[in-house]
Amino acid sequence: MIGEPDISISTTVEEFSPGATSQFQLSLTNRGQIKRAGPSQYQDRVTTARGVTIDIKDRNTPFDISTGTVAAGNVPTGTIQTSPVSITIPDNVEPGSYTIPVEYEYDYTRIVSYDSTGAEYNDFTESVSSSITIRVRNQAQFEVVEQETTAQIGDISDISLTVENTGTRPASDASVSASSRSDELTFGTGSGSSTAYAGNTWEPNERKTVNYSVAIADDATQRTYTLDLNVDYADADGIDQTSRTLKAGVPTVSAQEFDVENMESTLRVAKEGQLEATIVNQGPQSVSAPVATLQSNNQNLNINNPEFALPDLAPGEQASVNYTVDVSSAADAAVQQFNFQITYDNQNGDRRTSERIQANARIRQQQDQFIVEPINRTAIAGEEATLDLKVTNNGEEAIGSIEGKAFLDDPLSSGDDEVFIDRLEPGETTTVSVALSVDSGALQKTYPFSIDFQYEMPDGDTEVSKTYNVPIQVRQIEKEGGLPLSLIGGIAVLVFGAGIVWYTRRE
Repeated sequence: MIGEPDISISTTVEEFSPGATSQFQLSLTNRGQIKRAGPSQYQDRVTTARGVTIDIKDRNTPFDISTGTVAAGNVPTGTIQTSPVSITIPDNVEPGSYTIPVEYEYDYTRIVSYDSTGAEYNDFTESVSSSITIRVRNQAQFEVVEQETTAQIGDISDISLTVENTGTRPASDASVSASSRSDELTFGTGSGSSTAYAGNTWEPNERKTVNYSVAIADDATQRTYTLDLNVDYADADGIDQTSRTLKAGVPTVSAQEFDVENMESTLRVAKEGQLEATIVNQGPQSVSAPVATLQSNNQNLNINNPEFALPDLAPGEQASVNYTVDVSSAADAAVQQFNFQITYDNQNGDRRTSERIQANARIRQQQDQFIVEPINRTAIAGEEATLDLKVTNNGEEAIGSIEGKAFLDDPLSSGDDEVFIDRLEPGETTTVSVALSVDSGALQKTYPFSIDFQYEMPDGDTEVSKTYNVPIQVRQIEKEGGLPLSLIGGIAVLVFGAGIVWYTRRE
């Protein structure tokens, strides 16, 4: 018996998309030939190709076929398919048909000689050069060509991607879907993906820009995050297609930070004071219309106007803030913690609020606004005098329009109990005088003299001081050529008593 295999080779998939990695199988068809007939039990022997191996020669083609030698095993008459073969079609391959050389080799039995004692086989090895044909599809194809994708940690940022149809056919009803590969980057309200519509028609070489809003978690690592992009569209035949997956990177910048420096205050228990600080934009981005809000958890502190508007601040720039704080008499003299929060517009015009920034300021002990010291402390009963007082501004700010009012009880009185001081600088002392009258019957002892002050602060507010008590020593003096009035009074009482006793005895 004489025969041989007759093998042809083709692919199961003939059309491929550029810019993608695909798979196909080789289809082997054996139309084995019997050239001289013989017993049927030897027919398969001469028509079967044994140990078939196939080498695909991609060296001189634009494709990358990385499978290597394909082993097909024994191929009897009929058709078999090999295991999958991987092929990569570059983006820039022109649509059309391409021939790829292949070589396959196998063993077979050409002649079977037989008699009553048995059979002999004449085996041969056959090497065949052939080819397969594939076609690169004429279609729309897409590539990310530009991107503005920087996002800020802890914020919501707008990113833009420009995608070009680099293919040869238009796309219609296209949409671009973006998916995040990390939980730290989300879209919109926290979704892992977002889809942007790209329009009815997308011509070859036409570029479309799609926009997404992405949020980077507060605790995210500063790095570049990956987006997967797919273009869904209808091809020229109206068939729905999906592009290969495109990649885009989203680099990040650190979270927006501010600092509080140069914290100073004039806060004092039971007084209104000033708190000043410097707000520094630590970056990394410029901010617009910032407002610094001062907060305190201490109920004994009242911040009159807690919001302070700042100018626009570029990274590294700073601005001063100033707040008026009322400190109640119940407050403690201690270091007090304050919190600052900066509200601002980011580069997209969205309103944002910073984390709280802690800063400390000292509240000083309560201090009298004035020091009042008498120059002369002595007055004579039954006479008028002038009481001179040294008044010192014991505060830390200049005050003006200082009106003093004296308060006196019997036996002290005054026909002019008011004083006026135009202005006192911090630490400045002046002398004022109050007219003082002492009743003639006043005992020789110390009497209280009281005075308080109403004054105007630099901000125009009017305040009233505490009441200051000044001791006044009243003395009695002797009349010229006679005895002191008190002694005369005593003698008169004794004489009157003696007269009564004498008159009684005579009766």
